[in-house]
Amino acid sequence: MSWDFKLLEEKENERRGRNFYLLVLAVLTAAFLLVGGCSLTERLGANKQAKTPGIEDGLPDLGDEDVVLPPEQEMTKVTLYFKDQETRCLVPVTQEIPKVTGIARATLDALLQGKAEGDLKPALPAGAEVKDLNVKPDGTCVVDLNLDATKITGGDPKDEALAVYAIVNTLTEFSTVQKVQILVDGKANKTFAGHIPVDMPLLRNLTFVKG
Repeated sequence: MSWDFKLLEEKENERRGRNFYLLVLAVLTAAFLLVGGCSLTERLGANKQAKTPGIEDGLPDLGDEDVVLPPEQEMTKVTLYFKDQETRCLVPVTQEIPKVTGIARATLDALLQGKAEGDLKPALPAGAEVKDLNVKPDGTCVVDLNLDATKITGGDPKDEALAVYAIVNTLTEFSTVQKVQILVDGKANKTFAGHIPVDMPLLRNLTFVKG
């Protein structure tokens, strides 16, 4: 058997050429992927930053908008008549309450719900509530109280008078109120709690006010 060494040499050279070509192609591919990968990573990072504007150090960017606070409640001064436990007289006390529509009712609510301060306490019993209040054009203020307002402890006529005129004197502090008609559960009773007549509108009375 004879060998064609020239043909074998050509095939060997051809094989080496292919291997070299594949090696060069592999090197170029790796280099391309390396450069392209970095570029892709940078692009992805840039896109991520673009999708989260205003975020820095994990805190949201609130911008330069001013924070708007709710307006403070406007207050007004009113005069309430409380009972002095020691002298058993009425004492005028000036307090501030929110300025609202229907200020006369808000004032009477403040009188009934007032807390004791020293010897001063509300003249009406606990549980007294205003059911309705209307001021008529002629200056008559019609006040409708619940039944608990008439439950004067001990049934003392003077304590009853103090309760009635704490209401009347407090409401007549307003220039629009000239007299007060007291109702209980919508009815005009002959007396408030058995002694003081309330079947007619009552005028301001300072007889029970401490001088």
